[in-house]
Amino acid sequence: MPGDPEAGAPAGELGRLREGTGHFLAHLDALADADLAAPTALPGWSRGHLVAHVGYNARALGRLVHWARTGERTPMYASTFARDAEIAEGAGRPAPELRAFVRQTAEELWSALAGLSGDQWRAEVVTAQGRTVPATQIVWMRCREVWVHAVDLGDGATFGVFPPELVDRLLTDVTAAWTQRGQEPALILAPEDRRRTWSVELTDRPGSEVTGTAAALCAWITGRGAHGVRTADPGAPLPVPGRWL
Repeated sequence: MPGDPEAGAPAGELGRLREGTGHFLAHLDALADADLAAPTALPGWSRGHLVAHVGYNARALGRLVHWARTGERTPMYASTFARDAEIAEGAGRPAPELRAFVRQTAEELWSALAGLSGDQWRAEVVTAQGRTVPATQIVWMRCREVWVHAVDLGDGATFGVFPPELVDRLLTDVTAAWTQRGQEPALILAPEDRRRTWSVELTDRPGSEVTGTAAALCAWITGRGAHGVRTADPGAPLPVPGRWL
């Protein structure tokens, strides 16, 4: 990827973004063109839809980079309808064109990040979910997209190969979002391979303790299956997780 966005940026997350982009592309490269028409576990999406989404996500985050650099308000998407329409259009492209598109947009985003100065990294932008965040969060937003969607390609990628700090950040990110929304189950996540827990604390509901490896818990709370996840009470059913974003 061209450019060097690391001056003034969250360097650790930039490294994970670079690694995660390569991880996603490697798993994409392992698929034959015909494989992109196969369905994924994401409702209504083929692999082509998924790849198109990853490409258009880079473009959308590039708009936030432009916002941070210039002060011009440029939201990620004009509307949910517009987002869905461009994904559907992208999914219909020939496979070689779609592969080129996802690479091109990843490079465009990296170059855009390279253009941010120290002050611009601290500029506030608004996510697709309506949260106001500093531009440093753009790196994390892209990082989680490429790592998690590599799993969704269904080519053997798992949460078990994620860097431990990435898994921990995802657990922190999702449990914080659930606590803020107050709509998901109250939980205590107690990974068997960590010395800490993560909680979704709701004053009107007691938390169920759920355990497993940190990677398995991360897969579960992002809606990617419950393999290896169990409640601390053997007779209790697993809570139903809400949306992760």
